[in-house]
Amino acid sequence: MKTTLLYHIHERFGATFAKKHHDWNVAVQFTDPVSEHRAVRKSVGITDVSYRGRYKVTGEDRAKFLHRIISNDVENLSVGQGTYAMLLTHRGKVIADLNVYILEDSIGIDTAPETTENLFIELDKYIIADDVEIADLTHETGAIAVHGPKSSELVQSVLGMDELSALPERHNRFHEANALFDHTVVCVRTDTTGEIGYTLYTAADGLESLWETLMCEGAQFNVQPIGWNALESLRIEAGIPRYGTELTDAVIPLEAELEHAIDFEKGCYIGQEIVARMKYRGHPNRLLRGIEIESLSTPAECPEIHQNAPVFSEDKEVGWITSSTFAPTLGKSVALAYVRIAATETGSRVQIESSEGRVDGTVALLPFSCY
Repeated sequence: MKTTLLYHIHERFGATFAKKHHDWNVAVQFTDPVSEHRAVRKSVGITDVSYRGRYKVTGEDRAKFLHRIISNDVENLSVGQGTYAMLLTHRGKVIADLNVYILEDSIGIDTAPETTENLFIELDKYIIADDVEIADLTHETGAIAVHGPKSSELVQSVLGMDELSALPERHNRFHEANALFDHTVVCVRTDTTGEIGYTLYTAADGLESLWETLMCEGAQFNVQPIGWNALESLRIEAGIPRYGTELTDAVIPLEAELEHAIDFEKGCYIGQEIVARMKYRGHPNRLLRGIEIESLSTPAECPEIHQNAPVFSEDKEVGWITSSTFAPTLGKSVALAYVRIAATETGSRVQIESSEGRVDGTVALLPFSCY
C-alpha cells in the first residue's frame, strides 16, 4: 500500500488512516470529520493531497500538443494562467480530468490518482513528431491544499505573496526560495471545497517543512489539519464531481454539467464531435444532481447509502448514487446522483435504496444551498 511523504507526520498528529483511491493509505481524519469540515467553512484547514498525480510537460510544442488533445484551450494561456480540462475517448467519455497550469518553461498537470498511470499512457501515444516530453513528478514532489476563508491570509504569510484572493481559479503564482520559506513552491488557486483554496506544490524534500510552517503560521488563524472524510463532505456540499465517483469512462462531461471544462470554439480535440453534437443537436439523457435525504440530524443516525445505489421516482428507476455524505452545514445527509432528465427538476421527489430500505429525498441543483 502506498503512503505519502507526510505519513509519519500525520501519525504524530494522531490521524486515522484508510485505503482510498485504490492503493493509497490516506489520513481520513485527525479529530472528527464534522469539526474538520466546519474548520474549513469558518476559518482554514490544510490537507495532504500528495496522492494525486502530477506531471510536467516540456518542449517547444507542449502547448500546441495539449491543445489538440484535451477539451479546453491551452495555446492561448499565458504564464501564470491555467484551466480545467478533460481527456476524452473518441466517443466523448472521460478518461481523466485535469488541472492545467502554465509555468515559465513547462506546463503542469494535476490529475486524480485513479487516472495517473493511464493519463501518461494516453498522452504519450499521441506524441509523434512533436517536440514534447512528459515527466511523472508524483514521487519527486508533494502537494498540500489549503482551504477556507482564511486560506489567502495563511498562504500569503507563509510565502510572502500578496493579493492572492484576486487570483482566478487554476491560475498560479511561483514562489522562489527566500527567507520566509527556503524551497520553491507553485501555488495554484483550487476551490475544490466550495471555499477559496490553494494547492501548494513543492519538491519532496521541502514538503515536511511546508506542512510544519503552515501549521505554525496558521495558529493565528485557528488552522486545523483535515482528512479525506472532511474533504469529501466539503466537495459534495459544493457539488464538485471527482474522478472515480461522478466522473468515469462511462460519462460524457455535459452529463456532469462541466461545460467550463470545454472550449466549444477551439476546434478539434479527441471526442470533440460527440460533445459538440450533444450540445448543439441534442441533450444529455441524464444529469448530475444533488439529493437532500430525509433523515435524522446526526451522522450516526443517518442510513448508509452506497455508491451506485438506485434512485427511484414512483417505483421507476431513474438514476443512481455516485457519492453521499452527512453534510454538517445542512445538518442532514445529501448525495450526488445521475438522474434521468424527467427527474432533474428542483424539488422532484425521489427514493433511494439504503441500508435501511428506501429513504425519501428531494432533488436539488448544485451546489447545495447551504453555505
